[in-house]
Amino acid sequence: MTDPLITPTATTRATVKASTWEDVLDIFYAPREVFERRRDGRYLLPMLVLCVVTVVVFFLSQQMNEALQDAEFARVVRENNMAPEAAKSAREMGRKFGQLAIYFVPVLVAIGAWIGGLILLVVGKMMGAMLTYAQAVTIAVLASMPEMLGRILVGVQSLFLDTSTAAHRYSYSISASRFVPGDANNWLLKLGALVDPFVIWGIVLTGVGAYVIGRMEKEKAAVLAIVTALAGAALFR
Repeated sequence: MTDPLITPTATTRATVKASTWEDVLDIFYAPREVFERRRDGRYLLPMLVLCVVTVVVFFLSQQMNEALQDAEFARVVRENNMAPEAAKSAREMGRKFGQLAIYFVPVLVAIGAWIGGLILLVVGKMMGAMLTYAQAVTIAVLASMPEMLGRILVGVQSLFLDTSTAAHRYSYSISASRFVPGDANNWLLKLGALVDPFVIWGIVLTGVGAYVIGRMEKEKAAVLAIVTALAGAALFR
């Protein structure tokens, strides 16, 4: 029996070979075709592109990153009423880690994709998705591309901002959390960070991937994408 989600056109497109760079670019305007081509779960090269671009943006935005780290640290100290001695010790450790952060960025990006794929796999299986772990990670990686573009824009934006005005880690983001005061609850900041055009774009791509690769109904794929985004926000944002 022919799968109702796999049309002759889609099957033909799936057989067309495309380079990693083509898939990375095509995911922004032809996501269904990309997911068809990546149905076999090939995610390593797209993940490498994601890691490399993230490291480059992080390196070029170090001044902004330091300002955001200082602002976030000050917010955490206020929120937890830390003693001055404990705050000083924690800050010194934070600065030492910050000097090494650029080396950990690609590792954290990869771990985030692997965990995101695991969440997508587990929740998807509960909802009837036909996914392997490699396919789930492929969806997670490709759906992260809009956020990569968002990080580039934030990095460019930092060149024209007074970084001394940062109130928390989302102060220069393109999300609703940008307008939240520094003394706001951390969970409010996490939820506000989801109200970001690039994050929403990524959620939509997750749904498309679940629909195409996981062979889910559109409504279930949309629910899966939202649940995965909320779980990701709780863990990583």
